[in-house]
Amino acid sequence: MLSDLAPILPDTAAVVDGELHVGGVAASALAAAYATPVIVYDAAHVERAARSWIDALADWPAGSLVAYASKAFSSVGMLRLLADLGLGVDVASHGELGTALRAGIPGDRIVLHGNNKSRVELEAAVAAGVGLVVVDAPQELVLLESIARAAGRVQPILVRLNPDIEVETHRYISTSHGGSKFGVPAGVATELLLQADASDWLEAEGVHLHLGSQLLDTDPWRRVLEWLAGWAVELRTARGGRELQSLDVGGGLGIAYLETQRPPTPAQVVATVTEVLGSQWRDAGLQLPRLVVEPGRSIVGQAALTLYRVGVTKDAGDIRYVNVDGGMSDNPRPVLYQAQYRALLAERAEDAATGAWWVAGVHCESGDVLIEDAPLPEPRPGELLAIPATGAYAASMASTYNMVPRAAVVLVRDGEHRPLLRRERIDELFVRDADAPEFRA
Repeated sequence: MLSDLAPILPDTAAVVDGELHVGGVAASALAAAYATPVIVYDAAHVERAARSWIDALADWPAGSLVAYASKAFSSVGMLRLLADLGLGVDVASHGELGTALRAGIPGDRIVLHGNNKSRVELEAAVAAGVGLVVVDAPQELVLLESIARAAGRVQPILVRLNPDIEVETHRYISTSHGGSKFGVPAGVATELLLQADASDWLEAEGVHLHLGSQLLDTDPWRRVLEWLAGWAVELRTARGGRELQSLDVGGGLGIAYLETQRPPTPAQVVATVTEVLGSQWRDAGLQLPRLVVEPGRSIVGQAALTLYRVGVTKDAGDIRYVNVDGGMSDNPRPVLYQAQYRALLAERAEDAATGAWWVAGVHCESGDVLIEDAPLPEPRPGELLAIPATGAYAASMASTYNMVPRAAVVLVRDGEHRPLLRRERIDELFVRDADAPEFRA
């Protein structure tokens, strides 16, 4: 069973005496230490995936920044691990900015996003010396300029460009089509860059674009950059000869959630980007820009798996259910995006499948099904069930629906384990409860 799922498991996943281990730690030991569900990150996998982006960009002559997209998963410990490797951080809220600063990320290695940034968020970004604010609308540019003026700091910016290009992914995570809430059309982007050029308090470094998430081939990057080269020439004329200093091509590289998926590597994505820029930019007489990339899922997605405890099993018509002690509160992706996963029984990791089971969660929703038709050996109550590739957009989207406490998140390496986020306690569910008295007539 494990050998079949090897392409979607963390790098250090192995079977010892029939049991799944990650980072040299047995699944049963992790469940005993942290209860279930528990999300387990392989530190070696995270580091290897992060370095693959750094290494791919190492020879780009105009310089580069790998800014981890922290929305994939954010904790102080994870950001410190990535910062030690030289990564910056892409943040999209005041909370994510605060996490990055608490982790010690230098301001000039932080990129702030958001389609509706508040005054408070922009003031915090300017005060923190954020390296790039990605402007998403004309009104935001005006607001940011006033904040930078009041703070007496020149704020570097990028303008988020919407190239109106369709990509093949789920419509909820496609961001570059004309109807997207993100970014502005090319004509508006030109106007915003001209306004920033005329300001004493804004430094227009270039543009940002992001095509969508879970992209499984390099063609979208090729298409958008071929189009961008022509627009960059027009922009240079409009700006009186001034060229793009920085180009942020976003993130979006997908991972394999199923053993049949074969996404490109970071090196292949970077090779496509640099090939197009290197040829078309030079053909157009443009100087090469500093490259910024924002990988998230491709760094942490396959680095983690989630362990659940099996509860009851039952048949419902033609469907065989194996119920586990988590579900849509610790991983909403299946119900949000119809995301697909695989599973294995962690303490019988080499046993062959004997049937197909629907892995169902504990929540009061018929849609709370993590996997449909998962090939498994006959599950037994009390066993551990592992779902690989849960490192991105699981813990970061977790909720307390049905007042279910959020799961622990753990980092493993060389036989040791450390919590990144501890398991929520029942009493902590009431921290926000005002316990107000009833209104009476």
